[in-house]
Amino acid sequence: MSSVTELIIGIDLGSTCMTGVLGKRVPGGTALLALSQVPVVSGIRRGVVHNLEEVSRGVQDLLDNLLNKSGYKCKIEQIYIGINGYSIRTIDVTSATTFSGDEILNDIHLDSLTDEVEGKVPDSLDIIDIFPQEFIVDGKVDVNPVGSMPTNVEAHYKVVAGKPIIFRNLDATFDRMHLRYEQILGPMASAEAILVSEDKSRGVVAVDFGAETTSICIYKGNVVRYISILPFGGSNITKDLLQLNIDEDEAEKLKLESGTAIHFADVKRSEDQDSMTSLLKDFEKETNEIMVARVEEIIDNIYAQIRYSGAEIQKLIAGIVITGGASQLPGLDILLSKKTGLAVRIGNPLQSITSKPDEIIVEPGDSLAIGLLLLGKPGCCSATEPVLKPQETHDAVKPQTPGGFEDEEIKKDKPKKNKPKNADKSGGIFSGFIKGLFDEEDL
Repeated sequence: MSSVTELIIGIDLGSTCMTGVLGKRVPGGTALLALSQVPVVSGIRRGVVHNLEEVSRGVQDLLDNLLNKSGYKCKIEQIYIGINGYSIRTIDVTSATTFSGDEILNDIHLDSLTDEVEGKVPDSLDIIDIFPQEFIVDGKVDVNPVGSMPTNVEAHYKVVAGKPIIFRNLDATFDRMHLRYEQILGPMASAEAILVSEDKSRGVVAVDFGAETTSICIYKGNVVRYISILPFGGSNITKDLLQLNIDEDEAEKLKLESGTAIHFADVKRSEDQDSMTSLLKDFEKETNEIMVARVEEIIDNIYAQIRYSGAEIQKLIAGIVITGGASQLPGLDILLSKKTGLAVRIGNPLQSITSKPDEIIVEPGDSLAIGLLLLGKPGCCSATEPVLKPQETHDAVKPQTPGGFEDEEIKKDKPKKNKPKNADKSGGIFSGFIKGLFDEEDL
């Protein structure tokens, strides 16, 4: 008899649909037991909850569906949510202190350095996570200075932060449901689903092309080096096509059926063929040019974010791994590789899933939800009556090789920021280009 306390539940609050997954740890990995989706009309915009009633209703529908599909009867105590609001960005912060030279450095000292970070983030942002990068101990780089007897320690951090509206609206949504939630950075969850440990070690960029946002997560040396979320995605391509005097349904169908990231003039053809340019109708040419223009803009911004991150592009040996619903646009991987000079492959969100029911079809757009299942911990449910063990007819999923809410007393603690704050120190040659991406109001 399987215990419901083993269950893990994750929900991706996407801008066009919400995806929920239910699973558990099994010998050798993680089993996906149920997957469900509900459409989003206007409740979520670019990863930020705006209509609390619509979202809470959709989440409840998802949870009911997951339990029904999996066959479990239990009380859901907590869920994992992917934080994916477009205002999320990474800030470089340095903290330093001096020592006598005869005192052994310990974890408490490092925690003190981390605490200082909170006062160096702009008032307009809430800290989501802090990633230590390296320590400079008496002038020399040290990955872990605990145990040394230094006179000077300088710590470098990457701080991931976002606008308070992201968390305020999430809190209000799940407060209505009397349900706890645990937050996980959406870009990290997507990356977890499509990367292997070797990718994270060698250096890699995970890109999740969503409907209204595109997320970027960079790993190197098994450390998160940069996270950013751009405020555009596949839906922008659809909206651009409205200038062809067609409605949104027609535009979406046109994108899916004949869309490509490659300009018609760049398509290779045999010498004995008539010119493709002469064969295409004016409408087809205009459609192609509209789509390619938007895709190139998105890719240019992705490339700018990679450079702005400070990562040495040539040292990102594992290249770029893409996922998300919009990643299925033909030619996207080719254009991305051409623009960045990095190898690009399409990620497999099932690579770390040990088993699943035959009827579950996992798409690239489910990567974030799958990542929440992989990063979440058991304990999302408790028994309220005898547990029904579901039928477990699973098929094995082969691993992919490299290359290829909140009650106040139990709310997850978020770092508190001290006043006054230092100015945002982020900048550089690409700061002017990137700054405008986040100037637009959330509402």
